[in-house]
Formats: sequence, C-alpha cells, structure tokens
Amino acid sequence: MKKLIYIMLAAMVLTNTACEKDFLEVEAPSSVDEDFVFGSPSEAFKVLAGMYDYWHDLDRLMYYETEVVGSDSECHPENYSSQGRHIPEGLFASEYTIHAGESVTEWNECYLIINRVNIMLEALEAKQEYQDAVKAGEPSAWTQLYGEAVAFRATCYKLLIRYFGDVPYFDYPIRNTAQTDTLGLTSRDVIYDKEIAALKAATPLMYRLGDGGLTAERFSGTYADAVIGRMAFDAAGYQLRRTNFDYGNVAFDQIGVENSTWQAKYVRRTDWMDYMQIAKEHYLKVVNNPGSAILLESDERGAGFNNPFQRNFQYLMDLEVSPESIFEAGYTRGQNSDFPYSFGRPSGGGSRNAYPCKNYGQSRVYASFYYGEFMPNDKRRDVTACVTANSGAASEILINFQPGSREKGGLANNKLDESRFADPYTARQRQSGCNWQQLRMADVMLDLAYASAATGDEGTAKTYLTKVRSRAFSSADQATYVTGYVNALSGQDLLDAIAQERKLELAAEGKTRWDMTLYGTMPERIKKLRDTQIAMVEGLNSDGYYTFAETGMTISNFVWTKYVNIKEDIDPSLNLLTTQAPDGITTTDPTYPVLVPGWRGTSDLWTDYISTLASDKVNLAIRGLYEYIDPDGPVALALEADGYKKQPWGAYIVGAKEVKDDNGVVIDWEITGNETQYTSDIFKGYPDSYYSAGEPPRYIRAIPYETLVSSNGNITQGYGHASE
Repeated sequence: MKKLIYIMLAAMVLTNTACEKDFLEVEAPSSVDEDFVFGSPSEAFKVLAGMYDYWHDLDRLMYYETEVVGSDSECHPENYSSQGRHIPEGLFASEYTIHAGESVTEWNECYLIINRVNIMLEALEAKQEYQDAVKAGEPSAWTQLYGEAVAFRATCYKLLIRYFGDVPYFDYPIRNTAQTDTLGLTSRDVIYDKEIAALKAATPLMYRLGDGGLTAERFSGTYADAVIGRMAFDAAGYQLRRTNFDYGNVAFDQIGVENSTWQAKYVRRTDWMDYMQIAKEHYLKVVNNPGSAILLESDERGAGFNNPFQRNFQYLMDLEVSPESIFEAGYTRGQNSDFPYSFGRPSGGGSRNAYPCKNYGQSRVYASFYYGEFMPNDKRRDVTACVTANSGAASEILINFQPGSREKGGLANNKLDESRFADPYTARQRQSGCNWQQLRMADVMLDLAYASAATGDEGTAKTYLTKVRSRAFSSADQATYVTGYVNALSGQDLLDAIAQERKLELAAEGKTRWDMTLYGTMPERIKKLRDTQIAMVEGLNSDGYYTFAETGMTISNFVWTKYVNIKEDIDPSLNLLTTQAPDGITTTDPTYPVLVPGWRGTSDLWTDYISTLASDKVNLAIRGLYEYIDPDGPVALALEADGYKKQPWGAYIVGAKEVKDDNGVVIDWEITGNETQYTSDIFKGYPDSYYSAGEPPRYIRAIPYETLVSSNGNITQGYGHASE
C-alpha cells in the first residue's frame, strides 16, 4: 500500500495539476523503490527538494491578493471595482465565489505537502539510523530532515488557519479516501497544540542556521524555533471564531458583538498569556542561538550608503542570501518569480529587453502612511516607498496616483528594484531570480518585544525594540528618536509602540494585516486609516495641501519636476539609486531636489543604453514633495523659470483631469472629485457603521467547494460564505 503514495514523494518538481483535485485525492501507484528513496539522507532530501519547489509558489497568490495589499499601510493600485480580488481583501463588502482559484490552490497545495510530510515522517521514524540519532540526542542528517518535514507541516497549518480558520487536521498518512470519510473540521486550538508539541520535539535535533551546510534557503532549527514562537503567538491572539462550532473547554475574551447573520465573533483565549509565554521562550531561543543569522546594524558599503536597513534588501538584489534572513524561498534567474515584478519598484518597460522590463507593482502603500507615520529622518521611509518609477528606458518618471499599474497606482514598494540589482536582468519580466525573504531577524525581534511586553517583561521588550529602531536613525538622532522615545514607554503605550514599529519596519512585506488581526485592533485601525485619508482628501480639495501633525510632512496637489544630468551638473560620482539623502539637508541646498528623497534613479550599468538618451532625460529633480508651494506664488514662478514643470501629485488622489489646448498640449489640471478609491473604498466590507456597532472583521476565506461536497457533510461552511 505504501507504493500507492510514494509517487508523491519521489518527484522533485511537483506539477500544478494536483491543484485541480480534491485536497485529499490519492494519486496513482508507482514503481518508485522506497528503499532507494530513503536509502540515504541525500536521497531522502529529494523529497524535501520537491516540497521546497512547491514552496516557491505556495502562498504567493493569497499573499498577493490579501496580505501585502490589505492592511492599514499597504494597498492595491487599481480601482476597487476593477478586480474581484479586492472583495476578500476589503473584508467582503459583497459575496465572493467560493471557487476562487487562489484560495483553492492554497488549500490544496498545503494539504498535498501535509500528506507528503506525514508519509515521510512515518518512513523516517522506521529508519534505524534516525532512531539511533534520536537516542544519541545530537543533530544528524536524518534528524535534520525529520525536523524540516515537521516545519513544513506546521507552517502549512499556520497558513491554513490564518486564511480559513478551523480546518481538517491529520498528522498521519492518508492512503485512501476511506480514511477521510469521517474527517471534519478540527479546532485551531488543537492544531496549534499538536504542531507546537511536534516542533518542540524535533527542533533540538535540527541544525541551527549555518551549521551542517544549511543556508536560509532551508528550514533550520533557528527557523523551527521561530515557527513555534509564531504559532504560539497566533494562538494567543485575537481571531475570528465561529459561534456554530464546538471549541471544547476553551473560554474566550470577546471584542465587540457577535454577528448573528454569519455566526462569528472576534475573540482570544482567556489563557492567552500561557501561549504568549511560549512565544517569548522560543523567540528568545532564536535571538540567543541564531546560528549565522544576525540583525544588520551597520553598513560596510561606506559613505553615501549608511543604511543597514536597506543593506538587507540589497543582498536579495545581489542574488545573495541575506545574513538577516531566517528563511528565504530560493528562486533561480531565468525562471518565473514574482519578485520584484509584483512587490518592487514599478517599471513601464516591455516584457523583454527593457531597462528594466515591466514591473506591475501590486504592492502599494497609503499616502497617509508614508507622509503621516514615517518621521522624515527615518532611514526606512525612502527604502520602503518610492516616489518615482522606472520608465523602462533607463530613466525615472514620477509616480502617478491615478488608479492603475506600473507608474500609476500610487506609492509603490521600493525595497526591491530591478535597476538596483548588482547584475540587472533585462532579458524578460518576472525572471530576475530574486529570493522571497519570508522571515528575517527584525521580524522575530519585534515579535519577541511584543510577547515580552504582553507578559510583563518590559526590560526585554525595550531591549529588542531599541535594537531594531536604532538602525533607522542616525547617531545624531539616537537620543531623541530612540533612547528617549523607548525609555518613556510602558504598559499599553509600549505594546502600541511595538505594533507601530512592526508596521514601519515591515511595510510592504505582507506582515501587517495579520498583526492587526492578532492584536485585536483591526477595527480601530481601519477606522483611523479611513479618517486620516478622508482628512487628507478634504485638505487637498479645500486648500491644495494637507499637513500631517505627527510628522510635519505636507502632501500637496502639485509638485515641480525637471530632468537633470547629475553626472555633469551635480557630481560625476553620484548614483541616486544607492544614495541615502544627507542628514539635515534643506530645500535651500541646490542639490536638495536631486538628493531628496534618496534611493531612486536608474542603473549606471546601462551605460550603452543611457548614452542613446538625451543627457538630461535620466534623473528627476523634484520640489514640493514635502512642502506646499503655491502654484501662483514666487517659488513656483522661480522654479518654472528654471525649467521645472508643474505636475499633479496629490491632485490625482482627488481626481485630477488634464486640461489641454487646441493642439492637445496639457496646459493645466482640473480637480474633478474622484476620492472614493482613497476613502470609502478602503476596507469597503467594514464601513464606519460596523465599527460603531462593534461588529467583528470578516477576513476569513471560504472553504473550497470540492472539499465540502466530498466530506459527506462532515465539513461545513462558516462565516456567512456560500456552500456552492
């Protein structure tokens, strides 16, 4: 009977056809020789290699559609009505098909890996070499393989719970459909407990990162401890729960009211502190015994860079594993990947042989977040979001707030940029070879800080909050923005500050939506975001600008731009693409329009192509990004006399329309009032009336139809989703 299943284990590259099947469909028999597959660690690793190959794409679709676009910092670029995927992202303002391919794929691929893991674990447990290694109590190649398999299963269940709530659970091999005839939904509490226990048993016998030849492209003991921490953290957090489901003897604290229509409530366990202690314990194991992983706190690249935060992402763009990574999904250049096509700085280039090729830019950030939450001296701001896009022809162009893609759609992610690669790949889009950094040390440290603060250990919380925050500010700013800031925090203020730090640190990395959920603050953060955006829109409409009180930054309807030849007119050694804006530079400095903001421009490596452009058509000088310039005032007149052109900026947020002369030349812009994209369409499924009534946020996806119909009635749909 085992040979019926081992075909699923043997393939190193797994096909997509399995995604169209029921999640527990058993595949056909095979002639694969079991002893050969598990005859040595290297042969057994072929099974894991197949799983890692699946992992490259496993969570990409749901990440793309909800996690990296559906928080109070991250958003999508298109009109709300243009894409059906905005419905689940925005908490279901209308019903959504339960046949949605992205959720069906996630569901089926997670269970495919879970079943393969269970079969592999059973086989490994029968190996004498594995048994001997366990008795010896020391990591070996066999116990490492075993631990990696457990980590695969735990991570899959972690994702399934995040997206679907309570799900079917099995930690044994499924070899025939008769085994699933009575399989129903299992409480997420049971799943968390069992997977944490399995990881606790396996992790001590895994190699730490860097040992045994392990890089961050494989699951290490360092990663496994982080997964224990994360699963315990999740178990301790607020989540949406069904009221028509039996959670046994688990009691809950509730936020707001129960929704009787779709029978759910927003709660956390009353014994949540026990789980938060587990999270703290294992996150401490990560930071105290990280193997080779570090928090990058210095930048060895020298003058002009001075940004260890950006250095982490530059490793990815150099096609190197970052020393800050605990796990990266590894990609190969010349093969399909979404990084940075979907989650990097946009490009208007064609699909092939462009400078750089097309980058869609699915990951965007709200203007109110960029302007209103990053302090202007925070080194993470310009690295996180870009104000210019790549033209696709070796030059930069101003980002456009009109809904759309490429240069349109608003402020985009700048952590990845095809033109910033050490060896830019211009042959074809979506094949850059850039890894997906799924877990890094700063992420763990801030989770540790939150778990420590939540359990009363404010000293540890402040230590790790300080470590992460300090690299975001220059030495001159440490006393005010780091030491003084952190020392003044305690109680709920400290928890809120850590949550905010995660938002600033991890923006455009798809972490914030789940943070909002677990902290129990999703409703209030949605309301605050919408109120802030509305205030910004009202200011742009009434005054032509809006100033954010906390940062002092101003967004205006218009900015002034002109192309410059930085090599001849500014500094022949200057490369805007990798330049940190100088500390303390002001608008009176003649280089200000070129140097602020930093981390933009184009690649100096495209010299042959750039030489075909006019010398002043490569880099953009910008004025008015953070200050209001009266379009009819003396500053604007002086800029225009110097060759600058007035360009819509915030005006596109409120619906700028071009006004052209009889020859079709744009001579001005008219404000037409198109604000819904940036106000009422934000989290459209959670309007202000829901917040006032204390309604729970409906973020959980529907269980796929194929699973419901094949479950003999044992698996039922919840949260108001249809069953067909």
